[in-house]
Amino acid sequence: MKRFSIILLCVVMVTTAFVAGCAKKEEPLAKKAAMLLSGPANDGGWNQLAYEGLMTLQNEKGFEVALTENVKQADHLQLLRNYANQGYKYIIAHGYEYGDALTTVAEEFPKVTFIQIGGVAHNNKNLNAVLFTSAEAGYITGVLAALMTKTNKIGLVGAVEIPSIKADFEGFKKAVADFNPNARVIEAWTGSWTDIAKGKEAALAQIAQGVDVIMANGDAANHGAAEAVRGTNVLYIGWSRDQKEYAPDNHIVSNVQSVSAILVNLVDKGEAGELKGELHIMGYKEGAQYLSEFGPQVPESVRQRVMQVVQDVIDGKITDFGGGQ
Repeated sequence: MKRFSIILLCVVMVTTAFVAGCAKKEEPLAKKAAMLLSGPANDGGWNQLAYEGLMTLQNEKGFEVALTENVKQADHLQLLRNYANQGYKYIIAHGYEYGDALTTVAEEFPKVTFIQIGGVAHNNKNLNAVLFTSAEAGYITGVLAALMTKTNKIGLVGAVEIPSIKADFEGFKKAVADFNPNARVIEAWTGSWTDIAKGKEAALAQIAQGVDVIMANGDAANHGAAEAVRGTNVLYIGWSRDQKEYAPDNHIVSNVQSVSAILVNLVDKGEAGELKGELHIMGYKEGAQYLSEFGPQVPESVRQRVMQVVQDVIDGKITDFGGGQ
């Protein structure tokens, strides 16, 4: 009986080993990337630059891609889970508002790499966050505004008071104080990413107060401010993409943010196994932000002075931007 038990145990061990050896190995996730946008991919600003980044992954990195536009907050969790269950290797949520949902879903799908652009959600594992060094960009555009204003009244029109835009504005105001202490900055917030009319109304109110340079930051706020300045002598500074087309006769520069550069950087690290679920801060030095071409209204002496500030930022000679992340 004892001998039979030993024989039976051996058979069980051999059978178990055989089954384990024949079990299907877990397949690696496919080369697929999905993106969630809170607005339309053709908005000419924040969402469109993200879409262009996704297309870079498709066209230059050979990824199969998927996109969901106009995502409502109530749908964040479901959409993230859907993409994870469909085997997407990288899931990108473009905006500060996705932080809570990403934190939850990243724990549920540890083999998927999640990326938040414009936020701080990270977990030291599979959830990475990216912030533009927005205070420095605000500072650089503030230098131009300070040197271009003739009335010494400058306007800022923002959408929602999230930390990154607030940092932009603090950097902008610091530059104005540094380069033109006689100038006054008037600040307005619309409270909406999508309400163009509110952006226009805010800019018109500033123009009525004598503002002759306006910088707008925040999707519809950009569109609205550009509408307000058209047909006037007020100068316009755009944000996210080159927004010369919004107000071609008024546009003097845009701070351009390159999601393409960010995604290529992070995906290359991910494919090499070097993404660690960290907060990544990227700006002018990394090529994630840069200035568009100056408008013809900007004198050569002003262009040179602004570009010297850009170089000083890249070289680390200017580090106090009056704001933070």
